[in-house]
Amino acid sequence: MITTLVSFIIVIGIIIFIHELGHFLAAKICGVRVEEFSLGFPPKMISKKIGETEYQLAWVPLGGYVKMSGMIDESFDEKYDPDDPRGFMKQSLIRKVFIITAGVIMNLLLAWVIYSGLTWHQGVGSLSGTTVTMVSPDYPAADAGIAPGDRIVNINGKEIADWQEMTEEVRGYAGLPISISWWREDSLMTTEIIPAPTPELNLSTMDTDTVGKIGVVGTFISEPVGPIKAAYYGARQVGFIMDLSFKSLVAIISRKVSVKEIAGPIGIAKMSGETARSGLLTFLGFIAMISAAIAFMNILPIPMLDGGHLLFILIEAVIRRPIPEKFKINLMRIGFAAIILLLVVVSYNDILKIFSD
Repeated sequence: MITTLVSFIIVIGIIIFIHELGHFLAAKICGVRVEEFSLGFPPKMISKKIGETEYQLAWVPLGGYVKMSGMIDESFDEKYDPDDPRGFMKQSLIRKVFIITAGVIMNLLLAWVIYSGLTWHQGVGSLSGTTVTMVSPDYPAADAGIAPGDRIVNINGKEIADWQEMTEEVRGYAGLPISISWWREDSLMTTEIIPAPTPELNLSTMDTDTVGKIGVVGTFISEPVGPIKAAYYGARQVGFIMDLSFKSLVAIISRKVSVKEIAGPIGIAKMSGETARSGLLTFLGFIAMISAAIAFMNILPIPMLDGGHLLFILIEAVIRRPIPEKFKINLMRIGFAAIILLLVVVSYNDILKIFSD
């Protein structure tokens, strides 16, 4: 329990801090006056004013905000000076966009740096050959007598050259009998086996497919890579998370995937503890994944999120006048209420999953 709580605080703390630091640095670069730098939402826990900025920790750990002069933000403070020459609203369109998107950019950079570092340290992994290294109990392979060290060579009379070829052959026979042959030392063994029908999410279509699995794990090899190639693979992994997040959102909207599948704060806390117990590298990979997913969520055009602020900015640029303050604040409150409602729903689902495990 302690490990779960501490690891969750570390994950959320790092991601929120990096995100808000992006807004803060971008505002400073553009000469905008920063009044508050808050980790968490009000009420305030502790604070200290340094220069013109008040730095604070707040009690609601659902995010944070950087309060800039001349801008209505997550603090819902309507007392601001829209005519402040160092205010946000006095900046050019490009500067406004830069400041608003800087948090998302920083989260993506964090994910990229972590993924690149992990790839440089661990290398690029792949499955090689057809030698079995692990057999899952209660799966068809275990029932057939296949054991670690066996080398699968033939399925349905087809010679198998590598692990991917074997996997693709087995997947197409969910619930159907296949003939499988393997070498064990100097003995060739053959038997009939029925791959277990297994639901699997198709990441291309976000539909659930039924595939055949026999419950074996192959030989994993790691190829060392240099920093440039590691950076490439790091960027590719960030792109994969962003693409998966987009497809997941579309699947939820189109009801292909239930909202019950979304992990809330409790689910993330549980996964934080599990990855922390699995080791530092696994934990770092989890931070990178959550950071990229948070970046995607934040750029959605929802009031209260960075994407909502960006939408306001672009609309004001098109209509060439500010959106009425009351209207903007009311939209942000609606967005805040919607986010809270979603968090309550997913947290409830998280609790049900924990008690059903």
